[in-house]
Amino acid sequence: MKLTKCSNGHFYDGDAYSSCPHCANNMEPVNHTVSYYTPPAEAAGREDNPTVKRTEAGALPPKQDDDPKTISIYTSAKAATQKKASVVGWLVCTEGSFYGQDFALRSGNNFIGRATDMEVCLEGENTVSRNRHATITHEPRQNVFTARPGESRELFYVNGDVVLSPVQLKKNDVLQIGKVRLMLIPCCDANFQWEKAEDRTED
Repeated sequence: MKLTKCSNGHFYDGDAYSSCPHCANNMEPVNHTVSYYTPPAEAAGREDNPTVKRTEAGALPPKQDDDPKTISIYTSAKAATQKKASVVGWLVCTEGSFYGQDFALRSGNNFIGRATDMEVCLEGENTVSRNRHATITHEPRQNVFTARPGESRELFYVNGDVVLSPVQLKKNDVLQIGKVRLMLIPCCDANFQWEKAEDRTED
């Protein structure tokens, strides 16, 4: 590139223009590319030639970065546990703000509340206590579902009856927790249990 200064103080490329393009308003610009050398630090990691093209307007093409990015993905202990544990049943919302949604149950205690670390999370439902409003327990040896009061002072109901002590549940029983109704749909019953299914698979 031949850097040239006109009588008005404008700088322009003498190889591309015969006279100052800034002074000649009616002059059509000439499409022209020039090469420039990319410093090693900037060119490091590029697979192409370190000499790249630059437009007359001075715009550089976007730098291509083919290096894969490492993104850390964090999962909660609850999520990791649920991936390993088999589903033993579901609570399906039949009334309330979660209408039509289902919540998976696993063996052991399933706590119900608004907090995001609850197994059955009713987040945003202010009529439900934040932590452990109620507990649904699945006992795998006898294959029994039980509803028990949680750590909240608020009450909840099974089929319209208040739960003050453990209540054994059966298919289609309905829990009323705040303004939310949840119906129990078992996966494990007299016809199917995960331990028996795994034994058959191993055989």
